[in-house]
Amino acid sequence: MSGQPSGTKEEEQRAAGRIAGMLLAVLPRTPAGRRLAAGAAVDSVGSGMFLAASTLYFVTVVGLPAARVGLVLSVAAVAGLLSPVPLGRLADRVGPVRVYVALLTLRGLGYAGFALIDDFWPYAVLTCVLTALDRGCSPLQQVVVGIVEGGQNQTRTMASIRSVRNIGLTAGFLLAGAVLAIQERAAFVALFLANAATFWVIAAVVEQLRRRAAAVPPPAPAPQADAAEPQPTAVRSPFRDLRFMLFTVSNGVLSLHDSVLFVLLPLWLTTATDAPSSAVSVLLAVNTVLTVLLQVYVARFAETTAGALRLVPVALVPLLVSCAAFAGAEHVPVWPAAACAVLAVVLLTVGENLHSVAVWNLSYELSPVPARSRYLAAFSLGMTGQQIVGPVLMTGVLLPLGTAGWAVLAAVFALAAVVVRATGAPRATPAPALSSASSSPSEVTP
Repeated sequence: MSGQPSGTKEEEQRAAGRIAGMLLAVLPRTPAGRRLAAGAAVDSVGSGMFLAASTLYFVTVVGLPAARVGLVLSVAAVAGLLSPVPLGRLADRVGPVRVYVALLTLRGLGYAGFALIDDFWPYAVLTCVLTALDRGCSPLQQVVVGIVEGGQNQTRTMASIRSVRNIGLTAGFLLAGAVLAIQERAAFVALFLANAATFWVIAAVVEQLRRRAAAVPPPAPAPQADAAEPQPTAVRSPFRDLRFMLFTVSNGVLSLHDSVLFVLLPLWLTTATDAPSSAVSVLLAVNTVLTVLLQVYVARFAETTAGALRLVPVALVPLLVSCAAFAGAEHVPVWPAAACAVLAVVLLTVGENLHSVAVWNLSYELSPVPARSRYLAAFSLGMTGQQIVGPVLMTGVLLPLGTAGWAVLAAVFALAAVVVRATGAPRATPAPALSSASSSPSEVTP
C-alpha cells in the first residue's frame, strides 16, 4: 500500500490531464494534419541541431575562414531570394506535392553531403544550392497543407506546424549543445546525417498521404447544364497582378515585427534602457513560449476569409501598443524598464501571431488555383525582402531616432495594415486571364 495520499495522486493525475490536453490542443484536427505536424516536428529538431552547430563546425573543425563562411551565407541568401518563383512555376506544372517531396529528398541528400566536405568551394556551392531549395520549399509547404487539409482545417494545421516547429527547434538547439561540448568530427558528422534523415522522414509522410489520397476514387462530377467541358483558365504572372503585389509588399512591411524582435530588441535593450543585457535571452524565450501557446488558439479566428480580414486590424492594436511600451521603457529606471520590455514583447508576440494566421488564409485565397504555387512563392518574397531590408532599417534608421523611432514604426505598421486589409479582401472576379503565360492545371490531390 502506497504511503502517498490519494489527494496528491488525484492532483497529479489532473495536472497530467491538463498537460495532455494542452499538447492535444496544439495538434491538428485531422489524422493527415497530425502526420504533417509530426513530420514537421522531426524536421525542425534536425534543423535546430544544424543551425546551432554547422557554422562552428566549418570554422573550428574544418578550418574555413570565418569571414569567407559569412560571405557564403550572404550569397546563399541571395540564391534563396531568387529560387521560390521558378520552383513554384514548376510545381504548378507537374504538381506541388510531387515537387515538394522531390525537394525534401534532395535536401536530405545535400545536408548529408556536408559530412563529406573539407574544402571551401564544395561548402560554398552546397550551401547556396541548399539555401535555394530550402526557400523554395517554404511556400510549397503551405500549398501542400491546403491540398491535404483544405477548408477550415488549413489555417489550424499551419498554426500547429509553426507551434511544433518552435518546440522542435528548441529541442534541436539543446541536442546540438552536446555535440558542441564534445567537439569531435564524428559527433558533427552524426548530427549532419541525423538532420538529413529528418527530411526523408517528412518526405515519406507526405508521399504516403499523396498515395492514400490517390487511391480514393474522386467523387462523381455533378451534371452540367452545358455539355461543353470547362477549360482551365490561364492566369497572369503574380508580378503583373498589381493587387496581389501590393498585398505582398504591405505584408512584408507589416512583418517588420520579426526584425524588431531579433535585430532591434537586443541592441535597443542594451543601448537605450537601463535593463540588464541578460534580459535579451529571457525576452526571446517569452516570445517562443507564447508563440507555441497562442498560435493554434488564435488560428480559430482566421478559419474563414472574412475572419482573417477582421483579424488584420485586431493584430495591429497590440503592435501599436507594443511600440508605446518600448518607448516608455527608455524613460524609466531599471526594473520598470525591464517590465515595460516584457510587456512590449508579449504584445509584439500577440500581434505577430494574429497577423501570421490571418495572412496564411488571405494569401492562399488570393492565389488562383492553377497558379497557386507560383503566387505563394511570389508572396514569400515579401517576407524575404523584410529579412533583407529590416535589419538595415532597424539599425540605421529606427535605433538612432531613439523614442521617435517607435512612433515612426507605429505609423509604418498602421499604414501597412490598412493596405493588407484593403488588398486582402476576396476577389470580385477571377484573376485576369492571360494569353501566353499558360500553365497546366494544378494538382488537386496529394
